[in-house]
Amino acid sequence: MARLSLTLGNKLLVAILALAAGAGASAVLPPRTTPTQDTYVANGDFECGLTPWVVQVPDAAASYSVAAPGHGSSNSFQVRFAPPARSPQLGVSARIVSAPVRVVPGTPYRLTFWTYFDNQQAGFVGVQFNDVARYTIDAGDHGWGGDFTLNTVDYTPTTDTVTIKFEFLFGSTASLDRIDTVTFAPV
Repeated sequence: MARLSLTLGNKLLVAILALAAGAGASAVLPPRTTPTQDTYVANGDFECGLTPWVVQVPDAAASYSVAAPGHGSSNSFQVRFAPPARSPQLGVSARIVSAPVRVVPGTPYRLTFWTYFDNQQAGFVGVQFNDVARYTIDAGDHGWGGDFTLNTVDYTPTTDTVTIKFEFLFGSTASLDRIDTVTFAPV
């Protein structure tokens, strides 16, 4: 009798697996160990507003918006600075912080994004990974004058999530700085 039950049990298991395959076999497959769904920064083109980004504006001289033009899209994240600075935190007038991005520790990734500075004195944009400064682009060095400039930053995470932070630091000139088309993916 035990042999008959085992055979019947195997037949039931085969039938269940066949039904599951017809309805989508992924329900019975083991989960992936490599994150693949969200290795790109969500809403990096700002076409859906700011969600899931978090904006911080410690300086009353700065204001932000999502507006046109963008680089390769309709919108970009932009910070307008109307001097003088009133209350920057360590020189920072505004920040925008990504939602945590799942990554594979030890795997090289590349952050790409576009910046726009409306004048040579428009300050700079700094980039941090998990609150550690990694890169800056200064309007005086390149990228000012009304054109978007491509920026590329390579980074190898040591944790399984990365938070990307852009900080806007201004000089003493009224300015408009933008970022757009933010991606973060394995190299």
